[in-house]
Amino acid sequence: MKRVLVVGGRGFMGRRVMRLMKQSLPDAEVLSGGRSDSNDRVLDVRSPEGSYEALRDVDVLVNAVGPFTYDPRPLIRACVDNGVHYVDLAESNAFIANAQVDTTQTAVVSGCSSVPGLIQVLARLWRGRDDVASVRAQLSIGTNNPSSGTLLFSMLDPVGRSGARGHWFDHTWRHSHADLPSRRYGVYPGGVDRIDLGGRAVPLKFGFGLDRSGYTRCLSLGAPLLAATPRTLLRVAAVAGSALAPMAKGFGTRIGILAVDALDADGELLQTVEVRARDNGLDVPAWPSVWAAEALVGGTTKFGSLTLGDLITPESAIERLRQAGYEVLGQGGSI
Repeated sequence: MKRVLVVGGRGFMGRRVMRLMKQSLPDAEVLSGGRSDSNDRVLDVRSPEGSYEALRDVDVLVNAVGPFTYDPRPLIRACVDNGVHYVDLAESNAFIANAQVDTTQTAVVSGCSSVPGLIQVLARLWRGRDDVASVRAQLSIGTNNPSSGTLLFSMLDPVGRSGARGHWFDHTWRHSHADLPSRRYGVYPGGVDRIDLGGRAVPLKFGFGLDRSGYTRCLSLGAPLLAATPRTLLRVAAVAGSALAPMAKGFGTRIGILAVDALDADGELLQTVEVRARDNGLDVPAWPSVWAAEALVGGTTKFGSLTLGDLITPESAIERLRQAGYEVLGQGGSI
């Protein structure tokens, strides 16, 4: 029997990964891992050197322990040494960069979340399109959805801080969404700086926002203050904010959107593919890790540092999203 170990499987996002993994891999044993003895396997992602026993007979390890601000290399090395494929849900540029290790024995697939994994997959719809000069992606979250202190901290942590494009959230833009009101997005780290269209890499610009443009505008105005806030204090504020979030549900929606745009050399829009989650929106970032595990359990012939786009086609991802009840729409051409 194949075994998948979900580290952080009892956490906010890990529970979703566990549920979807069991649903999609009924013939595999899906185990939870973490520091507590209540897990099936005890493993600390920050100190994995003595945890080789936890990796015994495991085929794929899925790392769902956020926020992804630590060094993943010791955990990845433990996986490689034990012949275990490694997958994570990281969205941090630094974390994903550190996860690029040389190995010919196993697969290492970092960033298997909405950002950048699903973006990387959907962008391959434009493979062979020489007129596509760059990709712009926008993710907005429905504020009438469950939250957690860790999730809220992860969202707020980059805001106002220095990044590859200046300071994150120092400018915003609006994006239209057909029959829905337009939403505002602030420039934000997208996990990677370039997107492989299948043999050719182009720049990625990523924006994050909320379902009410006013909320996103407030984040932009408050960006310098958030950047200056000590991280420990920001964590405390995120936990408190998460506890108070239900009070604001009446002002938001449950609809989350991921829009991925192909742009020409002049920045003009060529085509858009848009994923809409009217319900179960927080399952969307969990699905990519499940697809990666399915491919690896199924006997991949690809090894080394991979992206989700190396394991699943955009057509297959779109079909899977629709089967899960999400809308996938296209503008500027059929998808």
